[in-house]
Order: sequence, then structure tokens, then C-alpha cells
Amino acid sequence: MRFEGLDLNLLIALDAILEERSVIGASRRLHLSQPATSAAIGRLREYFNDEIFTISQRKLVPTPLAQSLEKPTREILLQIRANLISRPKFDPASSERRFRLVVSDYASIVLMHPVMKRIYNAAPGIRLEILPFSDSVDDQLQRGEVDFAVVPDTNLIEGHPSQPLFTDEFCCVAWQGSRQIGRSISLRRYLQAGHITAQLGLMGGISFDERALVRLGHKRRIEVIAPNFTAMAAMVIGTDRIATMHHRLAAIFSRNFPLKLLRAPIRIPAFREALQWPASFHTDPALVWLREIIIDVASEVERTPASQMKIG
Repeated sequence: MRFEGLDLNLLIALDAILEERSVIGASRRLHLSQPATSAAIGRLREYFNDEIFTISQRKLVPTPLAQSLEKPTREILLQIRANLISRPKFDPASSERRFRLVVSDYASIVLMHPVMKRIYNAAPGIRLEILPFSDSVDDQLQRGEVDFAVVPDTNLIEGHPSQPLFTDEFCCVAWQGSRQIGRSISLRRYLQAGHITAQLGLMGGISFDERALVRLGHKRRIEVIAPNFTAMAAMVIGTDRIATMHHRLAAIFSRNFPLKLLRAPIRIPAFREALQWPASFHTDPALVWLREIIIDVASEVERTPASQMKIG
């Protein structure tokens, strides 16, 4: 199909090539042969009277014109998908739609576990794909590759709608069998103890508690860097190490593991989780449905203040 002389299929090819920066990668994505993808580049060059791409170190490098076309091309394709291709009606009970969400292991347990239980009962055919955090969350939202991201409200991505979800505080976690750590912990003992921490790329590699320590001019002994928040809780068991973690998550783990929760000897500001989704899919009926469930479950989480959960 052509619009004012432009084959609209070339927009799909242009978007894929801009994303992959490779004829081979774009060919796989488009399910085309490499000669067919190369031919599409030739037709783009002819239409725009521009090289569109040059080759540098075996990679396709977009020209300034191609770079200026990247954002509007993607937005056009997203609007077509959201308003023309997506079915206008959505029946949760019969749908087999798959949703992709970027969620930390913390929010997966505190928020998404009850969300998944509710969906299981109301829409058993729905599939959820929970993706780990990476530094490309903003690109994933911009390109419509994920449906939602649950992030701290300090890390919201500009240009996409969002909704506050719930707040949480921080506490210290230690093994119940530790003889060096009692029912409370002083600042001196906190700084002397070995710590287990986790880092997230989205947060610039610095945790909330580490930021608080730096601001106060303190330094602690980090002996283990865990891959995620869940591992932090398990790794203190059988040791005299401590972990500073989200209060809601720590309370959940303390019900099933030999852990004790201690009030942190420093003030770590509370934080708020937020839900974010691609602006292009704001009115998608399926996403509106899932968004309402997530927000409703989050309101239930919020009704149990972290400060009222058992410590000590």
C-alpha cells in the first residue's frame, strides 16, 4: 500500500533497521531474507533521496535524516497497533492475551503475587511475562515492547503516564540464631557488621540505604552483593551479617524463614512505587483492565502501613 508515493511497508522495515542497526538482525525481526531487507534500504534511499544508512565497523549508522525519522516512525506504528490492529473489545474471561511487565523481585512478591492470584480467578487464560529490570526500560516503554513497568516514583520515565501505587519503608534483617545481633542494633554495630546488599541498574547502582549512609557521611562493610532483594534475605541465614531491605518484603519472608526484623539505626526515607505504561496504549481496553487490577491491589497493600508490621 502506498501513501503519497511511499510504500507503507517501508516504515516497518525502517523501524526494524533503526532498532537493530544490522541487515541480519532486521531480517530476522521482519522474517525477510537479507537481500529483501537490503532492497528495502535501497527503496528508502530512493524515496527520501538520502543514504539513510552508512556502514561503519560492520554496523549500519543512520544518517541525520534517518535519526530524525526514528521517533515519528515508531510513534506512527504504535498508533496503528493501538487503534487499528488491536481489537476494540476485551473479554478477560475468554482472552488469552499475554502482558509483559518490568517488575523487580520485590514488587513481584509484594504486589504482583496478589495481582496474579486475582487474574487467575477472573481470567485464567491471561498470561503474564515478568521481565527483570535493565537500563533499557525507557526504550522498552517508548517502543511499546512492554505493557507496564513498576518503578520507584523517583525513577519515572518522562513522556509516559503513571500512577502512584503504595509506599514502603526500610528495616534491617538478621538471622534469628545470630548471637552478635540482638533485638535491636546500634549505629556502631550497624557500621561494624558485614552487610548484604543488592544493586539495580535503574537506580544507578546505589540502593536507598546506601544513599542515606553517604548523605550522613557513614560507610559500611559490604561483604556480599546479591543479585536481587529476595536473595538478600536468604543470604543472612546462618551468618552474623545483616541486610537493609524493604519492610513489606522482609515481613513476608520472616513468616517463613528464621529472620528477625530490626529498626534501622539511621533514617532512610520511605519510597513510593509507581506504575507506568506506554502513552500510545493508554486507551487499550486490555491494558485499562489490567491497570485497574494492579491499582486496586496496590490500594490494599497501602492500607497496611509498613510501620505497623512487627519489628523486634
